[in-house]
Amino acid sequence: MKLRYIIGKILLKIPGIRYKQTVYEILGVKKTDKRCRFFIGNPKLVGEYSNLIMHDNSEIERNCFILAKAKIEIGENSTLAYGVSIITGADPNGPKNKLSKLYPPLKAPVVIGNDCWIGANAIILPGVTIGDCVMVAAGSVVNRDIPSNVLVAGCPAVIKKELKV
Repeated sequence: MKLRYIIGKILLKIPGIRYKQTVYEILGVKKTDKRCRFFIGNPKLVGEYSNLIMHDNSEIERNCFILAKAKIEIGENSTLAYGVSIITGADPNGPKNKLSKLYPPLKAPVVIGNDCWIGANAIILPGVTIGDCVMVAAGSVVNRDIPSNVLVAGCPAVIKKELKV
């Protein structure tokens, strides 16, 4: 497992490699079926690749930060734009930090529905489920579940309008 991980990371450093999806699959990224095609543009991924589940035509653009301590599922035709952060865990350095008594370590999955677009530099926090056909505006911080067919924006993200899709 360790050797496979090291070889995969080396292969991903090669510019213009044609088979990146295969390399990510070797590293442990899960896809929903054999014909599933996805794109991952060299994000900074901390945690386990096996916690990342990609559906057909899903994309993760460059410069994204993904903390995959728990499951992350990205639905069909959904895109994470440049610089998006997905966080699935938080730990205030417990038990050394006094805040760890108020805020114990947290690990929770993130689910992004089908046909979503997450704008540049948006942040999705642990335990969030985003419905289908959702647009998250650039720079938004999503800290609670979002229903389907809406546009959200702001910090924290709030519903700005319903989408007629």
